[in-house]
Amino acid sequence: MNRLLLAVFLLLAGCGPAAKKNDRPEAGTLGAEFKLPYRLQEPDERYTLPKELEEISGLTYFKENQLLCVQDEEAVVYVYDTQKKKVTNDFGFGGYGDFEGIEFVGDEVYVLESNGNLFRFRPRVDSPKSTKVGRTKTDLPEKTEVEGLGYNPKTKRLLIAVKNGKGSSDKAVYSFDLLNRTVYKDMSLNDEQLKAAGIDPKTYKPSGIAVHPITGEWYILTSAGKRLLITSRQARIIYSEPLDPTQFRQPEGICFAPNGDLFIASEGNGKKGYILKFSYRR
Repeated sequence: MNRLLLAVFLLLAGCGPAAKKNDRPEAGTLGAEFKLPYRLQEPDERYTLPKELEEISGLTYFKENQLLCVQDEEAVVYVYDTQKKKVTNDFGFGGYGDFEGIEFVGDEVYVLESNGNLFRFRPRVDSPKSTKVGRTKTDLPEKTEVEGLGYNPKTKRLLIAVKNGKGSSDKAVYSFDLLNRTVYKDMSLNDEQLKAAGIDPKTYKPSGIAVHPITGEWYILTSAGKRLLITSRQARIIYSEPLDPTQFRQPEGICFAPNGDLFIASEGNGKKGYILKFSYRR
């Protein structure tokens, strides 16, 4: 009889944790299953930037062996050649501002201001002057400060990550439809999700965002908290990893090459800015 009671007790005890399995934080569960295809502790290349890009604030893929960079004060886009390891061209598109993101889509360059305004132009590789510059106000909520600019090819929309916002705009990612010039709220994370992923919500201030060209996942970079966060479009946190501050001094820009190689740019913070390359490992 005692043996029977003991067996029943062990059976019930074994069922306890299984019954609560679905109560575990989603981010923790997904994080355990997801394998990051990059070795963030071991960059494959490091590109030191010239003085003009000491305060690099945005990064995008341009063409083979070439990246476009913008810094946060001057309206100039720089072409950085990763093979020659130097700036090979630049395009002026205005005067001064607070430029925080850049994206190359089709044959146009889009540059994001911290207030949400978008500049666009077609670069001319045979001239330092760009073609006609357009400026679009994206009608984001008032007192919304943005930094990250990406592009989702599936929806043909630019992604705009909020650094500081009020109410429902805080911790949100908006999108700008390139066809009808309309802004949408694409997704928003909440404090509970961030905490479950090991992130202090107060330090979640995105500085960059990019869509993986092969998997479609959203890679979000935070400079304040020095962290890489990966989500789905449906606001599911898939992965979260802290960034070594000695490796990533002030991470501000992120982009991918078509083959999946990852590039992360950091401000110099008193020294020279730089870009780290991480090869895609399937």
